[in-house]
Amino acid sequence: MVTELYGYGFLRTIIGIAVIYYLGKFLFKWWLKRKINAAVRQQQNTVSENDIPFQKQEKGRVHIKNEKSKTSHNSSGGDYIDYEDVD
Repeated sequence: MVTELYGYGFLRTIIGIAVIYYLGKFLFKWWLKRKINAAVRQQQNTVSENDIPFQKQEKGRVHIKNEKSKTSHNSSGGDYIDYEDVD
């Protein structure tokens, strides 16, 4: 009945559009999945490269680094502030 009204060209066009839609949908999901997996892999590699110095330390040992400031103060307690009386 459909072929009598519109002919085979209309039916082929509808089928072609449906095939292109579903094929595009499938390819987009496949491409997106690959991109996400590549980004996750790259992030894991970056994190593992940054953690290399921490992995070499022995377990259970605490390492504290004290960085001395370039300006050394010899005072034993806070800063001294000299207040003036204002008349």
